[in-house]
Formats: sequence, structure tokens, C-alpha cells
Amino acid sequence: MALTHILVLKFLEYNNYTSTLESFRQEAKEIIENEEQNNEQTKQPLTAIIQEYLFNQLQSNVENMSLERNIDDYLITPGNNKYPRYLCESFSQIHTNNILSVRTQTLTIRNFNDGEYQFSEIPTIITGSADKSIRLTSLLTGDTFNVVNNIHKGGIICLDFHPNYNHLMLTGSMDSTCSLINVSTLNTIQTFKDHSKYVVRAKFSIDGNMIVTASYDHTINIYNVENGENTPILSPTSPGTPLLSSTTNIPLPKYNKIHSITFGGNIESICFLSNDQYLVVGIRGDNYLHYINLVNFSDKKYNMNSNGDDWVSFTPMDISPSPHNHGKYLLVSTDDENGRIILFRTHSSQQIYNFYDLEMIPDRKLTNPRHCWHPNGKYFFTFGVDSFIRVYDVATKTIVHKLQGHKDIVRDLWFDQDRDLLISCGFDKTVKIWSADDATNQYSNN
Repeated sequence: MALTHILVLKFLEYNNYTSTLESFRQEAKEIIENEEQNNEQTKQPLTAIIQEYLFNQLQSNVENMSLERNIDDYLITPGNNKYPRYLCESFSQIHTNNILSVRTQTLTIRNFNDGEYQFSEIPTIITGSADKSIRLTSLLTGDTFNVVNNIHKGGIICLDFHPNYNHLMLTGSMDSTCSLINVSTLNTIQTFKDHSKYVVRAKFSIDGNMIVTASYDHTINIYNVENGENTPILSPTSPGTPLLSSTTNIPLPKYNKIHSITFGGNIESICFLSNDQYLVVGIRGDNYLHYINLVNFSDKKYNMNSNGDDWVSFTPMDISPSPHNHGKYLLVSTDDENGRIILFRTHSSQQIYNFYDLEMIPDRKLTNPRHCWHPNGKYFFTFGVDSFIRVYDVATKTIVHKLQGHKDIVRDLWFDQDRDLLISCGFDKTVKIWSADDATNQYSNN
């Protein structure tokens, strides 16, 4: 942006547009003076700058053509056009306040019937709200059967579940705390009070051995599972992994804080890479993606700007690895005015694809765009600027569908792989279920 001002200035000087030049210098004085002092390129003649720009563009185009040839087939091969797009259910009675986070999980619920305890497997919607509660609602009936209250003093911004213990939930709140909760018993296992502002992200690592929390206090906190025989971490595919119905007396893992990292701005996004050795962090006011090595906590930065400069024009609001190729690509949703979403090559500044939403949306910088991959990697879903959910086709780089049903801003999305459903929630205080088939309640038989 600053360099653009200088180019206009050079153009006016070269063509002797003196009156326009004087007005332009006055109105853009601060930007021009700073750029002239700090940018050696501004000392070059205008023709040299343009020639260099055209050369760089040509070089970039050649590199991009070479890059296109190296893109995996699954990114350029069209999908089967089968993805959730039909609204098959809407639950409006769960909360009376804005719903900020949503997940689904199959939970084993213990009931006392005819003098003995019985266990039922219930596909469950878990929602966190601005009303400070977490509610467990049957995906099949829409009936809320449990409420988690009095754990947080602020809205529930984020939820996550342990990859192996499906009744161990991690929460992050506006009250600056995080909690580990056994949703089978509603007991709080641990409470973490290491942040001083909103906790906007809280995630388990892929193997469950780590927890990372991120806050508007500019820090991430890293926790590791406590050592000891009482907190086994089992593979989800291991024959020794216990079923939930038999784990009510098995001690759940606890975690100790092992490290904290402070950045220069509010942290907006984090994600673990597939091998759990790296955490990727996105920060407001920072044009780099930070790859944190979780062994030695070193920080390797990759510039998100294709031209390599340090101008900050957008914030990485949400980041996630591709669901194929062991996270070979990284999808980044931004608050760019053009709705820009970038697909990077992981551990690289290389931009594979750019996706745009050119619909005029006011105040995009004040929104919280997010995305959610379809498990096949052919499509992804985005939200955060209005009441619509947009579906992007990766191969064509276009919006192929807009899901209409919410009456206010969508706040969170979750893909239920077991039932092939998209779950959404938002400021209209509803949870909506989207199916790939145009049939109401088709998922209830799964």
C-alpha cells in the first residue's frame, strides 16, 4: 500500500502534474515520508521500478506454472459433487443466548433403570454459549439431557475433545480460563488459569499428549500429559483402548504446563500438524505464520506475502492442514476485504491457490471468518461474515454453493464424519444440521 503511494507520486512528478502532486503530497504526507526513508526502491526511477515489477511478475508466473505441475492430483481432480448442502434439522431450543461453539460426539450415558445402571450410546451435540453454559443435546431428538454450569464465568468460545477418551472435553472461555471436563460425570478434572484475557483457542494434540491454549493476552501455553501409569494415552485403533462404557473408573489424563510463548499481538488461530511436532500459530498484526517446534520450542516463520514484503494487509483468522497427504497443505482463512482464503504448501511460503469471495460485505475486518474441511479434501466450508455458509470447490477454486438457513452470523462449524453431516451454530441461537441428501432426519438411522 505504501509503495503504491510512492509509485503514484513518481508518476505525477514525471508527468509534471504539479497541482495534483502538491495536493497528493499534503494528503498522503505521513505515508510518503515514511516510505521514502525506509524503502530503497523509491530512490529508483519510475521506469526502473515498473520494469523490476514486471520482471518479478513474470518470474512469479513461471514459478507458479512450475508449482502447478507439482500439485497433488487430488487438488486438481474434481470431487463427486456430494457434500452437505441440505438443511435437514434446526434446533432452536438449546440456548437462549448466542451459541459460540459446537461439536458432536457419541457419548455413553449411564441411566438408572429397574434397579440397575444401563448404558446408552447417544450421538450428541455439544454447544458452548455466551450464557456461560455447555449443553449436551441428542442429535437424534434435539432434547437437551445435560447442562454443564458454574465452570466458567464467561462465554464458551472454543471446545475440543480428547482423541482417545471421547468423554474428556477441553474448553476455553471469555473469562481467560480453560477447563478439562468429564462430560459423562460433569466433573471438572482440571482448571487452567494461566491466561489474563480471552482464551480463543484450546486444542488437544492429535495423539492427546499435549494441550495448547491461545489468548488475546498475546501468549500460547503448552501443556504436557503427566507421566505415570494412571494416565495412559492409547491409540484410538489400539486393541487395548477401552470403550467409554467401561472407562467410568479409569483415571483420565491430567496435564502440566511446560512452556509459554509471547507474541506481538492477539493470537487468532492455531493448529497442530499431523506428526504433532509442530504447532502453527496465526497472529493479528503479523504477516507471518509461526511454526513452533514442540520439542525445542523454536519459532520458524514463513511470510504470507507472495512478494516477500512485511506489509500486513490481513490476519490469519483460521488455519488447518489438509485432510490428505498428512497435512501437506495449509488452508488459511483471512479477514481480507475480498474474502481471501489461501492454500499454502506446509512449511513454506508458497501459495498454491487463492480463493476469493467478491461479494461486498461491509466491515470484513471486524468479522471472525472460519473454515471446515470436507473429509475428502475436495471441498471446504466457510463462514463468519454473514448468515450464509459458503462451499468452495478446491479444484475449481470457486464457491459452488451457499447454505441458507441461519438468520444471523454463523459462529462455528463442525463436520461429523461418522454421519457425514455438517453442524453449524450462530448468533441466531440455533444449531443446524446439514446433509448431503435431501431427506429430513436421514441420519437418525445411523
